[in-house]
Amino acid sequence: MKGIGIDIVNIARMSRLTEYTVSRLFHPEEVAQAAQLHGEARLEFLAGRFAAKEALAKALGTGLGGIVTSEVLVENLEDGKPCMHLYGKTAERYPGLSILLSISHDDPSAIAVVLVEG
Repeated sequence: MKGIGIDIVNIARMSRLTEYTVSRLFHPEEVAQAAQLHGEARLEFLAGRFAAKEALAKALGTGLGGIVTSEVLVENLEDGKPCMHLYGKTAERYPGLSILLSISHDDPSAIAVVLVEG
């Protein structure tokens, strides 16, 4: 399987998410990290992570129905490079998947590009 996906999210749109919705869309580690952020930084963080999950779903060719977004963790390595980890049913569905990710923010948008192989 090979695929590429891209998604763009309006950062301000994240302000309309309830805490319940955040807990359903994001991995628990992302929820905890977002809770430490405030204002624009929190919205930008959530928008970038959500764009990455949408881009992954597009790269897989499944749409969001093919993944459980809360089982997809987007994090940054020590050097700042973003990466994705799959857990639970999503990891079982796509074993051995290699994921390359890039995220960028420029108000009013966050954008993510995902390349998958495996």
